[in-house]
Amino acid sequence: MAAATAARRAASVAVLAILAVLLATGCGEDSGKPSDEARSTSAARHPAARAPSGQATSGTFNSSDIGWIQLMIAMDDQAVLLLDLVPGHSSDAAVEKWAKPVATACRGEVVRLRELLARAGVPDTDPHAGHDMPGMVTEDELRTIERAKGTAFDALFLAAMREHLDQSVRVAHSERSAGADPATRKLAASVERTSHTWRARLP
Repeated sequence: MAAATAARRAASVAVLAILAVLLATGCGEDSGKPSDEARSTSAARHPAARAPSGQATSGTFNSSDIGWIQLMIAMDDQAVLLLDLVPGHSSDAAVEKWAKPVATACRGEVVRLRELLARAGVPDTDPHAGHDMPGMVTEDELRTIERAKGTAFDALFLAAMREHLDQSVRVAHSERSAGADPATRKLAASVERTSHTWRARLP
């Protein structure tokens, strides 16, 4: 478990480092074959930049906008599955009280993210399916947590949500710096703010 956490932290640092390099050099996605992380955080400064799916974006969207939207949809979809386990698994009333509004907020966030993706003209696919990424609850982790009950479940659940919220803050902050679409950057600011709030209120 410690090794997996260390690996995810290293991956998180790598994602943010890639973004910093792209911003500093002005590089887009044309040089070489970028990794999934590079595609997700690339900050091409042109309104018609290529999205990670290979389809040109429309309007004011750049590839950083699309990468962030797709990443947050994937992260939130998995977080909702985790949050839905709380009733019937948790033994802590405080955890249940905390999880209910967070699940509602996550669902609303996903709706807004998908609306942005549709407006950008990008297919609603998941380029992060099966990836073990910082802030992403993997299918294996979900199955492990689902088998737990009581205090064991609460410990695993809170650790996973803490990581999800911490990474949500990081990538939202990066999108606010690198994104081009005003509505997407506004949502990123909201995600950063609410993730901070939910993180501070963790039981």
